Amino acid sequence: MQLGFVIDHTRCIGCHACTVACKSENDVPVGNFRTWVKYTESGTFPSVRRGFSVLRCNQCTEAPCVEICPVTALSKHENGIVDVDPEVCIGCKGCTHACPYDAIYINEESGIAEKCHFCEHRTERGLAPACAVVCPTEAIIPGDFHDPESRVSQLKRDGDLTVRKPEAGTQPNVLYIGVDSAGIEPGETNLSQGFIWSEPPSGEREAAQRFEAEHGTETARTTYDVPRSQIWGWRVSAYLWTKSVCAGVLPVAFLGQWMGAGLPSPEASFTRVIAAAVALVFLGLTGLLLVADLKRPERFLYIFLRPNWDSWLVRGSFIILGYSAVLVACLFSGSWLLAFGALVLGGWTAAYTAYLFGQAKGRVLWMRRGLAVHLVIQAGLAGASVLMLMDAFGVALEPGLVASLPKILAVCLVTHLIATLLEGKASPRKREAEYARAVRLLSHGPYARRHWGAGVALGVLVPLLAILAGGAILLPGAAALALIGLWVEEDLLVRAGQALPIS
Repeated sequence: MQLGFVIDHTRCIGCHACTVACKSENDVPVGNFRTWVKYTESGTFPSVRRGFSVLRCNQCTEAPCVEICPVTALSKHENGIVDVDPEVCIGCKGCTHACPYDAIYINEESGIAEKCHFCEHRTERGLAPACAVVCPTEAIIPGDFHDPESRVSQLKRDGDLTVRKPEAGTQPNVLYIGVDSAGIEPGETNLSQGFIWSEPPSGEREAAQRFEAEHGTETARTTYDVPRSQIWGWRVSAYLWTKSVCAGVLPVAFLGQWMGAGLPSPEASFTRVIAAAVALVFLGLTGLLLVADLKRPERFLYIFLRPNWDSWLVRGSFIILGYSAVLVACLFSGSWLLAFGALVLGGWTAAYTAYLFGQAKGRVLWMRRGLAVHLVIQAGLAGASVLMLMDAFGVALEPGLVASLPKILAVCLVTHLIATLLEGKASPRKREAEYARAVRLLSHGPYARRHWGAGVALGVLVPLLAILAGGAILLPGAAALALIGLWVEEDLLVRAGQALPIS
């Protein structure tokens, strides 16, 4: 059984009755929507055409929100409906990014993810969803796509139906008749003429969309839509940064000692211990940031008590747990096995976020190919920079390591620069156009000055020049600038990835 909708836009009059009925039936908070109507316009006066598009959860056959949820709060029922268990949800917001259709929101009062559930409390009693009941033109048609005799199956079989974002691979179960492509493809519209009856986006999202309106190739305009905001903020940026440090500092310490291996020195054991301790501090900060960003932080242990092993939030949590055990062991022992474990688990601690971002099907900038390798490089950059600053502040590190740090940092800066310059060619497959719009915000748009000025020039080129100059007095400044540049780049990745509309 697979319940879903066919929405006939040859009948839709854009009256919003479905939106109002849904909010009333399901007690949807003000400012949030489970179904909404988007207005778009195309053409120039006097030949202007307005289109309506009814948008909502697509009850996907391959639902990415179910895959990314770390605690199995989201599940696909036997009738094909995807729903949230409010007793389990931890408010991590991962599902909101996994949805390519922007159909999930966080209830700010309860801290729980919510979405369209096909009015399951009604369908269980044989009743149609509220939106379909109130539609005055019967444009919303619910039914079972697995039943060949159902009306939706007949329409699917007989008509030329369209779905939203088939390239996302979710197999959506909301199909459209006669819908204007600009209404279901956000890349075809811009904000060039402003909104009617509603406030346009503000802040960074407005700047990004204004830039796209001026420089994009869209032929239609969005004139009415529901509000959206950036869901992940500075805590996630800080988590990326602190995780880079904790993942890099001990592996770089071991690597630097091996590179500068000579006679055994009394500082070798102290270097291992202090590097492990610093890594543990930053690992602790990483964990605190992750828990603090949850809307229901008191439930964070559910990640370990009822894990969804398909989610990289869960896999990453267990990787971090294993890495923390290695770090604690390194406080007491320096065996080659622990050193190997630190290199492997440190690398995975850095890299796993790339696979988590890869599950965020709604944020194509985060899905870029090669991100895992880039995150490992950034961890090496962060680890070398922190160790270099520790040496500058008088921490007695092993001499061979100290001599190797400028070389390690230089290699990481160069490879980081190469990976950054290749970002424009790292599009996920089948999402090239969407990715190009997002990456253009960094290269030429409202984020370009921070990206090229702070992230690349001050964060990469100046440190490289300082290292090449060969003056020991310049190295602490180079390390500090590299860390600042890394923060800027990781923060921009989080922000730019959420700046453009996805519905």
